[in-house]
Amino acid sequence: MKLSIGEVIVTKRKEKSWTQEQLANAVGVSTPAVSKWETGATYPDITLLSPIARALNTTVDELLSYQNELSADDVGELTRKAARTYETDGFDRGWNYCQNLLQEYPNSVPLKFYLGNLFQSFMLMKPNMESQEIRSYYRQSANTYEEVLSSGHPEFSYHATVILIGHYIMLDELDRALELLNRLPKARIDPDLLYPSIHALRGEHDEAMKLTQENIRRYLPRISQSLSVLCAHAREHGDMDRAYTLAQVNVEMTKLFGVSGEIAYPDVIKTLVSREDRQNALNCLETYAQSILELSYDYSNNPVFDRLEEEPQDTSYIKKVLAQSILIDKEYASLTDEPRYTRIVEKLREIAEATTNTFRD
Repeated sequence: MKLSIGEVIVTKRKEKSWTQEQLANAVGVSTPAVSKWETGATYPDITLLSPIARALNTTVDELLSYQNELSADDVGELTRKAARTYETDGFDRGWNYCQNLLQEYPNSVPLKFYLGNLFQSFMLMKPNMESQEIRSYYRQSANTYEEVLSSGHPEFSYHATVILIGHYIMLDELDRALELLNRLPKARIDPDLLYPSIHALRGEHDEAMKLTQENIRRYLPRISQSLSVLCAHAREHGDMDRAYTLAQVNVEMTKLFGVSGEIAYPDVIKTLVSREDRQNALNCLETYAQSILELSYDYSNNPVFDRLEEEPQDTSYIKKVLAQSILIDKEYASLTDEPRYTRIVEKLREIAEATTNTFRD
């Protein structure tokens, strides 16, 4: 469906969070003139089309032939279909499907946001990718998120910035990563830590406890990831005792809180491999493999998270990814001649090769 130029102007102006007065000042007309364009009472003079397009970060062609913005439901359905395509048809078809959608709907900022980073969750489905190929996917994704960022869309700008920082670190473009990082607001106080206290003081104890549990769950992965970084640094500098201690702290933390240890266990195993402690590495790998087989995010009986109301989550694809990550990790190579390793891998390969249904209706 084609929109009138007035509807296009309204849509693009709101994407920038501009008022009619701001657009009027940008193109040198009165505010009532902009109002008349947007209501369809009059049309802009042809000489104003280029200034309007520049002010709204678009083109004259898009002003004159703009397709209707996808609804939130449309974006959600296309994103789910893209994930299903990745899952059922493989990485290449999933990637191509996403690129075709982005070409078909070049003006949908929400679609760019949700499709742009989807590839990361499915990269393990295409093992043995060379670093140059991996970088090319991150480069194209970064270009997409730069478009999201330049749109000025208030709903997605912050998160697009965070994603871009990660991409530019991956691409070793650290100056751009630091530039974007410096743009982010520097919060001295996390408001999420204050809400539980306020609710508790108002006598709303159930809500206070629920928010407290949400905070714990939100911070645990961050702590685990930070411990993993410390462990990796120690391993790189040859301090295996320190690396092992940090990895063990990470594992014990996940056990203490009853959460999955997909970050913690690999650090312990790889540290033990580096120390040439093959038997204990295999012991830990067996434990990790079993945790993958039994993976569940049902915390209803966990006293730390039992107030969080969530729908049951299908874990088949997550299991597949975790199993595949072990099968392709070259740091386990020294274990491959062990019979126990072969038995562990056989179980994991069944999961990695199984059909999953996480993204199906």
